[in-house]
Amino acid sequence: MNQSDLKALEQTLTRLPDHLKKYLADQILGQISSQANTLLDTARPHLPCPHCGAEYPAKWGRSGGLQRYRCRNPDCRKTFNALTGTPLAKLQHRDKWFDYLRCMRDSLTLRVSAARVGIDLKTAFRWRHRFLKTSAQDNANPLSGIIEVDETFFLESCKGKRNLTHRKPRRRGGQGDMKKKGQKIQVLIARDRNGKISDLVDPALKKSTVHEFLAPIIDRDSILCSDGHSWYKTFSADHGIAHHRLITLDNQRVLGKEYHIQNVNSYMSRLKGWMTRFHGVGTEYLPNYLAWRRLFETAKPAEEAWFRKAIGADQQQIPT
Repeated sequence: MNQSDLKALEQTLTRLPDHLKKYLADQILGQISSQANTLLDTARPHLPCPHCGAEYPAKWGRSGGLQRYRCRNPDCRKTFNALTGTPLAKLQHRDKWFDYLRCMRDSLTLRVSAARVGIDLKTAFRWRHRFLKTSAQDNANPLSGIIEVDETFFLESCKGKRNLTHRKPRRRGGQGDMKKKGQKIQVLIARDRNGKISDLVDPALKKSTVHEFLAPIIDRDSILCSDGHSWYKTFSADHGIAHHRLITLDNQRVLGKEYHIQNVNSYMSRLKGWMTRFHGVGTEYLPNYLAWRRLFETAKPAEEAWFRKAIGADQQQIPT
């Protein structure tokens, strides 16, 4: 529908009597709500019981617009739906979920999102982190080919916390000091040339945590490109992985034209530029914001794709 058709439709709607406007509004809201319900029924067709893990549950009627199931396990026999056991369980107003996901796709702040969707500010905050929880947990993405890895830093933020025990509270708008090691939150980011990303948030990043993070996600036939830090040198030696160290002090930014860490550094630049719009991200929620940014890089920019991520439909194993 082009702009002229949309304006003509708006003019037609303004001339309708109130009872017809209410009828059309109810019909449209019903269709929007059924969009989420239909996607839930089709995106997760093979649901194991979230209580005991038994497969092939029996259909058990419908409730709240969703198909309900009952576990066949005689020791369980509990009922559930497609949202049970997911971060979106018991959230209300499914007719507004896709509008809210559109706000997230547009990287809108909480206040703007709440006003646009018509929900409370606290609800907007809760929805944001519920929709991101599964993506934040699904961070061990396997990487292959040429893999670039580097670290970046974010200032520690206790935004939203009422009681601080490890430091004095700052005045409103006060900033931390990036020069102080205790106020820096280190983030390690690994990215391959296919665009897949994994990240690790650790205030006290050290050799053991770096090795533990990289071991399950890096293919043994890969080529690792990093800065001159010894963590990556010892990891590559221990696992027999080809490794190229880019030492900027020696002006070694690119080796052989294809071995560099410019892609991961470019991603870090986009990440930090994007985060500035939120005026400080609480350290407690930093993994969720990293997951949010990964959606822009690795998922289709559509509400349906982000919704599938939120309910874990992409990770579900369908039994054979």
